[in-house]
Parts: sequence; structure tokens; C-alpha cells
Amino acid sequence: MKHKHMNAERRRHPRINERLQFRLKTDSFDVVAETTDISCIGAYCQVNKYIPLMTILEIVLGLPYGDEGNELEYLQCNGVVVRVDKVSPDAEVPGAYNIAIFFSDIAEREKQKIARFVEAHRHMPTDVAG
Repeated sequence: MKHKHMNAERRRHPRINERLQFRLKTDSFDVVAETTDISCIGAYCQVNKYIPLMTILEIVLGLPYGDEGNELEYLQCNGVVVRVDKVSPDAEVPGAYNIAIFFSDIAEREKQKIARFVEAHRHMPTDVAG
């Protein structure tokens, strides 16, 4: 028996694979990260520093917009690290970590900015370098 929705996205909030640079801060460090994917409730990203689980972060994220995508709309929120994976030593950036961040304290207007960005980019073709 086949299930119609076996491959359907099960997440309540759509996410997209998009590389966006953003800043993560605590009292003890300030690092730049790059998202692998993002939704209005969280992001999966790569950092060049170990950040322990449950670390609370201040986040500043710039979402590109405009005809060329060269203007940024900034938003701020707080998040918590909910997953940490060490990147393979053979990877492009050895010594890096992939972390999942849940946006634990985000204003509804900021959440909506991300949701609009995700929706606008969900069905766009991926750029091919050539």
C-alpha cells in the first residue's frame, strides 16, 4: 500500500536552503555564521567555533531584497543552540561545526520577515555557476 504523502515536507514552517551570513553573540563571543537552511523558527548554519548545546544567542540577520538582492533588511532575535555536529576533517572548512538554532525569542514582525523571504525563495531556481 502506497502512502500519498510519504515524501511531503512534514515541517509546520517551510524552510529553504539559502546561504545567508549573520552574526551570533553572547557575553563571551561574537562570531559570523552562514546558514545552510532557514525557516521562520530557526536556522541550520556553520560556525568556526564550538558553541555548546543550549547556549542562548543574540542574532542579527540580514535578508537580501531588491531587484539584485544587494540590499539587506536586518532583523534581530534571540535563539538557542539545539544541535551541534562537528564537520568532517575533510570538509571545505576543517574545524567547523554545524549547529541548529531555534529562534526562542523573536518578535512576530521579525518572524514574518523571514516567512516572506522563505516563501519568495521557495520555488526560485538555484543559481548555477558557469
